[in-house]
Amino acid sequence: MPVREIEERRFNALAGYTRDPRLVAIVQEYAWFETDDGRVVGMLTWDRVDRDFGWIALGRDERGQLRAIDVNSSLTTTGEARSELVAAMERWQAGPDVDMHQGEDDGPPVDFFAPITPEADQHPIFRVLRTDPRYSPARELIAAMMRYHRDVDGNFIQQFQTVAFDARLWELYLFATFTELGFVQVGEGSAPDFILAGLRGGFGVEATTANPPQGGAALPELNADTLSDYIGNYVPIKLARPLKKKLRKPEPYWAAPGMEGLPFAIALQDFHAPGSMRMIVPAATEYVFGVRHSMEDGQRRIEWINKHSQGALEEASGFFRFPNAENVSAVIVNPQGTLVKFNRMGLLAGFGDPRVRMVRTGVRRHDGDLDPRPRPFTDQVHEPGYAETWVEGMVVLHNPAARIRLDRDLIRGATHEFLQPDGRIMSGLPDEPPPYFSQTYVMLDGDDLEQADVQSD
Repeated sequence: MPVREIEERRFNALAGYTRDPRLVAIVQEYAWFETDDGRVVGMLTWDRVDRDFGWIALGRDERGQLRAIDVNSSLTTTGEARSELVAAMERWQAGPDVDMHQGEDDGPPVDFFAPITPEADQHPIFRVLRTDPRYSPARELIAAMMRYHRDVDGNFIQQFQTVAFDARLWELYLFATFTELGFVQVGEGSAPDFILAGLRGGFGVEATTANPPQGGAALPELNADTLSDYIGNYVPIKLARPLKKKLRKPEPYWAAPGMEGLPFAIALQDFHAPGSMRMIVPAATEYVFGVRHSMEDGQRRIEWINKHSQGALEEASGFFRFPNAENVSAVIVNPQGTLVKFNRMGLLAGFGDPRVRMVRTGVRRHDGDLDPRPRPFTDQVHEPGYAETWVEGMVVLHNPAARIRLDRDLIRGATHEFLQPDGRIMSGLPDEPPPYFSQTYVMLDGDDLEQADVQSD
């Protein structure tokens, strides 16, 4: 069939970034479609006010973005809306590409994976993403997304291919997550990175990352004896540097045009060493709240932290107590916001080489019976029934002294952490708590686990 029904997550990956906040407030989408050549997509809608049905068809413009090309509303049945939409999509598919163009002179589509720098200068993970068929789901998903991501500074692609690959990937992860949560970007400025509007309200987000040591500085030796000091001191020090810089900006993010009355959050990811993001939740929690929880003689111990010290490095603790930090409503982290999530989500959305297979193993919370202890799991990502969301794994650390509080309902599906006056931390878990940790074996059909590439998150 030239037109097939698709899942919402595939529609979001292809065209979800074009939603208008005014449309979201008026109509509810409930079914999504795509032509077999991918040139036209569509959705069925239900009017929240008039309680009738409609449809919208979208076709590829000059830059390859899917934009609205046809629409109808005030239909009395869903069957009528579906028949009209399919007929319209087939009609547009039969016509030439130029009929779907918007008449805008924005230049031709950009191939985001065509190297614009010598291979020696390319980020090693970018080279893997560009050439390894095992990561083709992520590559095709990112290519679809990047057609809509605003390159305000004009250097996104160059940075994505080279030294700032990790930071740009973190921005794309946030872009996908906020789209999944029903937000659209508003405003035209470059700071903060996201000003978001949705049915439940809006907020602003600035993305930042902790990066590898500069100037050839060595990482601390990591072993069983040094792990506690590494997580409790070195990692918080690495996280402190980019967070503190966001407070010192001459033109504050929270005072930018479009941010009036909105909460402001900083989204932080840790790329200072391979796999370092797995430690970001405990390290960031201790640093921003300035409090440490531990067990001593079978009793919970709460300790207020003044500073984090590691060798010659030192940073004051308690980010939310710093001057100007009252303007930061929350700090957002997610150890899963990495390339392997893009690969899993790309596979779920129907992208990539059909030979790709993924096996995800790890440990997750268990609430099914009288034994609440975490249990190991093994999931076949490529098999029917596997489910995952972009927001899975996200942790929102709320500032108890925030000038404007961030409503937890704005980021549903995340874990929310709230500091109490006595140092306790109250956790609000999502209905489906994320794995405590996981690793994904990525291979091609016919390979065994020994031939797989293994990525942790």
